[in-house]
Amino acid sequence: MKFSELVIKPSTVPGWPVKACVGLFCIGLLALYLPLGVLGLGLLIYIVLILRVTVQPESYIRPDETVYAPVDGRIIAVDERNDGTKTVILQPDLFDSHLHYAPVAGQLEDITWVDGSFKFKALDGITNDLRVRREITWRTKKGHRVELTQFGDKWCRLIQCFLREGRQTIVSDPAGLALFRGVVMVAFITSAPLNVVPGQRCLAAQTQLGQAL
Repeated sequence: MKFSELVIKPSTVPGWPVKACVGLFCIGLLALYLPLGVLGLGLLIYIVLILRVTVQPESYIRPDETVYAPVDGRIIAVDERNDGTKTVILQPDLFDSHLHYAPVAGQLEDITWVDGSFKFKALDGITNDLRVRREITWRTKKGHRVELTQFGDKWCRLIQCFLREGRQTIVSDPAGLALFRGVVMVAFITSAPLNVVPGQRCLAAQTQLGQAL
């Protein structure tokens, strides 16, 4: 094993800029006032906890049309639109990893940032068009489109995407993050029933949501 393989490069650690900023903030608090520094250290530990990597890189390719949960957490809602698109809304708990992963294997087709308002309830489905959000769209090998939407709200104002348009991804690839407890939605067209129900716990890149058909 080479020495370079033992050294973890910051660019390979998902969310490293956030961890670095919180670490510097913690050092600043320690320099100003020890009790504040202790609080800052607690915040740093929490950030490291919720930005931990829970999905390891895989050496095999999963079925191309299978859609997986993009985040650890809980299924908030399941719905079907008039055009046959089925949507699954998920949200991590306080101590779940807040990292997002690619929900499907395929090529990243489009990334769109939509400006909107933070003044709404996190689960208010009526004001979706007014929410600040990032829409990330994949196209599978068979041409099906799968969309991952990261929503912002009054408690979730830091939304990042690690990917670029045109990139080929597999299910275990980190896609982004949302702090804190950011709501995400996966949308895809399928004629088959979904494999999940509201209230169900899910694991990123392990829980199958359904098949893009």
